Amino acid sequence: MQKTYIWSLPTRVFHFLFALFILFAFISSEEDRWLPFHAIIGYGILILLFFRFSWGILGPKHSKFKDFPLGKKNVKRFLNNIFEDKQKYIGHNPLASYVMIAMLIVCFLAVITGILAYGIQEGKGILSFLNSPFFKEMELFEGIHEFLSTLFLVLLAAHIGGVISDRILHKKYETLNSIVTGYKMSEKDEGIRLNILQRFIAFIFLALLVSFFIFNIINPNNILVASSYEPIDYKKQNELFVSECASCHTLYPPRFIA
Repeated sequence: MQKTYIWSLPTRVFHFLFALFILFAFISSEEDRWLPFHAIIGYGILILLFFRFSWGILGPKHSKFKDFPLGKKNVKRFLNNIFEDKQKYIGHNPLASYVMIAMLIVCFLAVITGILAYGIQEGKGILSFLNSPFFKEMELFEGIHEFLSTLFLVLLAAHIGGVISDRILHKKYETLNSIVTGYKMSEKDEGIRLNILQRFIAFIFLALLVSFFIFNIINPNNILVASSYEPIDYKKQNELFVSECASCHTLYPPRFIA
């Protein structure tokens, strides 16, 4: 066997930052006063996800989605030979591939529903204009956000369980160490090397992430976490309508009229 370079530096940095941001996201969700920080972390995770989706299309071998060994045949073959000493997959195995894709999708949807809930119920963020009497009592997106967050934890547990089982069954391949060093033991050389485009993509997203956090440090009350939008209470502004007509008619803002 030989050491093979399979995880590039951008891939490993993404993995570390993604795990760190997820940890901060769950910690900051415990207190209402930490919601602005929670929102900033959520936007940061969104940047990481856009990088990973781009990396899954334009990145190096083993990181590309098309290199993931998906399909029932691969899953069946993997489960039938899971206890064999020889490991067939140098990158993600079939089960790890499905869990990884599911984690990315669930996390993306959790961030989007979080932005919606933050705007609708808190009147903050880029969707603060949705905080009106017609929407602010809506708890749908908050419920979906919490469900997706819980589902993500389940997938995360499955991911960690897979890493532990691989460590026990195939320790000599050093899969766990590879996410830190980039190198994994393999029977054949399937190493990677980043091209100019891949280096450029990694640089752009890193610069975007750093700029994002610098912007939030310099402008803590920016449009992403706060809002100058003043919610309108149509009931107070139209007391006569509410007292005389509201029992039979619904009051809509003018912008809802086609």
